[in-house]
Order: sequence, then structure tokens, then C-alpha cells
Amino acid sequence: MKRFTALLFVAALCAALLCGCAEGEPVFKNAEVPGIFSSDEAAKAPTSAVVEPDAQATEPTQAPTAPPVTQPTQPVTRPATTADGSVVASWFDDAVFIGDSITTTLDFLCAEDENLLGNAQFVCADSLGFNSAQWDLNDPNNVHPTYKGKKVLAETAAKITGAKKVFILLGANDLGTWGLDDTKTAVKSFTSKLFANSPNIELYFQSTTPMITDKESDYLDNADIVEFDKWLKEYCDQNGYHYIDLYSQMADPTGALRIDYCDDPDYDGIHFTMDACTVWANYLKYIVANPSGDKKPENTVEPTYADPYDDTNGDTYGDAYEEPYEDTYEDYGNYEGYEEYDN
Repeated sequence: MKRFTALLFVAALCAALLCGCAEGEPVFKNAEVPGIFSSDEAAKAPTSAVVEPDAQATEPTQAPTAPPVTQPTQPVTRPATTADGSVVASWFDDAVFIGDSITTTLDFLCAEDENLLGNAQFVCADSLGFNSAQWDLNDPNNVHPTYKGKKVLAETAAKITGAKKVFILLGANDLGTWGLDDTKTAVKSFTSKLFANSPNIELYFQSTTPMITDKESDYLDNADIVEFDKWLKEYCDQNGYHYIDLYSQMADPTGALRIDYCDDPDYDGIHFTMDACTVWANYLKYIVANPSGDKKPENTVEPTYADPYDDTNGDTYGDAYEEPYEDTYEDYGNYEGYEEYDN
């Protein structure tokens, strides 16, 4: 009986082997290795212990990053102002003024009173203009300003002073000599040179100011100045420069320079008194803080005398204007018109 059972087992085993061969696949394909694959295929195949990840999963996963820290935007601050809306005088500490003999009077006044325009610096000279400012330093006829004892080109004013704001008042000496068209060309050329020396300045053009009616001539009149100022404003608007209408602040109802603001009615008829320069300084402090406004500051100083040559009260020229004519005639040299006021 045991023998019969063993034979049945062997028969069953053989039957199973024959079925596997009939399906075309041997149970063992390679007798060398008691595994499923040959040695060549094993090198290519995955093992049961290690599962190859998907191709996209081989890239290292980036850890989420926090958004960049944004610095808070600095608030736009207006300059410190006084009760009437004007900037404080120290606003002009980093400013330089380029000008002719009209501006030299402002320079003299501000040197005596820091409450006007703080520590503003001045690079100006008599007879200076947009044209003459570009003459060669070695030109024997040059009219260049002096800064710290040395002749300098006005176009370098911001560079040599370290100023960030530049205020320009020129034009009267150009219009009468070279005419409107050449003056326009000179303005553009001078401005280019100014920015070539100091590209980051803030530029303020002040309008050329009027003259008294009695001194208008074929050489220069207020109509010429008004026409130039109109063009200058357009030039500033087109190029993003500041334009300050100083003309209207100094003019009387007819458009001429107020006689009580004129320091030289018997000479050029275009220069300012000290009181007029105070009005000028106060207006600058107001208008830079209120560029769209035309309000005149309330702390304007009115001149002491309506006519500097009005002698009805017994005052002489020197008495009425103690500065800068308080000394004797000899102190000023042989200048026409002073002889009769010799003390």
C-alpha cells in the first residue's frame, strides 16, 4: 500500500512538470543561479528589497521658503514749515545760488542773517549770464565768479559746494547782448554742463526779474524779459525742472519793477534793495513748500521808503539806505552819482 501511494505521488509530480513545459516557460531558466534571472539580467533588474522611485521623484523636493521680508515704505515727508506754510531757513543749507549782480545783493544780505536762507551758498558775479558763464577760465575778459578765492565755472557750483539744490537767476545780461534765440541756446548748453558735473541735483530756475519803466530801452525792456520767462517756464515743464515766478513778486501793476524795490533807479534800474531781497528770500521759502501756490507770504517786509530819492523828510541817500551806503564817498571810489552825497 505504501508503495502504491509513492507511485501516485511521483506520477502527480511528473504531470505537474509536463504542464509547465507545455506553457513554454521553464521553471528555472538558468541553472547557474538559483534565482529568477541570469547574472546579466540581474544587473539590470530591480531587487525586491529596493524599489526604484518614479523619475520625477528623483528630484529633491524644495523646502517651502518664506516670502521675502519687505522693508516698510518710507513715508513721504514734507519739509518742516513755519506757521505760514514756508520752509524753515535751514532747508536751504544744501542749496547753492548761481546768479549775476542781482543775486550778489541777496548773498550779502543772507551772509548777515541766517534766518533768511540758512547756510545757502552763492556762486555769482557781476555781468554773469548763461553765455558768459561758459567762457574759458583763461579768457582775459571772463566774468566768472570767485569761490574760496579762486575763479570757477558756474556750471561746477554744485560740485564744488556739495549742494543738492541749485537755484539759478540769470538772463538779463544775455537778452540785451545776444538776444532771445541765442539766450535760449545758452540756457540749454549751460544746463547740460551743470548736470554733467552734478547729475543728481534738484534744479530751480527763477524767472528773470523786471526793470523799472524809465530804464527800458531798445537794448532791453520788460517785454523781452517776459517773452524769455515764458519760454523758460515751458523749458522747465518739458524737462522736469522747477520754475519759480519771481517776476510777478517784484513787479508793480504795470509789470515793471516796483520803484520801491529798485536800488539803482538812476543807473540800470534792475537791481534790488535790501528790503526787496528780504521779500525775495521769504517768497522762496514759501514757494518751495507750495509749488502750485501763488500766495505771497504774510511776513513780507515792506520797504521803508516809497522812493529812495525822496528827500522831502530831509533824509539823504546815505541816511535812507544805511546798507550798503553808510560810509563816505571816498570809501566807494569815484562812482558817478556819489559826489553830492559826500559826508
